[in-house]
Amino acid sequence: MAMFLEDYLKLMGQRFKALRLERGYTQQEMCKRAGIKFATYQIFERTGKISLGRFYKIASVIHRQQELEELFKPLPIQSIDQLVAIKKRQRGRRRVK
Repeated sequence: MAMFLEDYLKLMGQRFKALRLERGYTQQEMCKRAGIKFATYQIFERTGKISLGRFYKIASVIHRQQELEELFKPLPIQSIDQLVAIKKRQRGRRRVK
């Protein structure tokens, strides 16, 4: 069964709360370490809603930013055909003759 976005966001907030508590941080301490406002963090733990930049800051406080950095890395080439199919983007403007 597919999870709705709101449910997933709430789950992320709950997971971060559990990780924060595992480390013994208060919400205020987490905010100070991440450099975000207290109210922003409270909303995040309750609803899961937060900007990507702030999410990264919070993840770095609990040493989980590497997981975010791995999210959209290019997939490894699996065959010669895939390698040949990749077209290199040309930079600059084309000259009009």
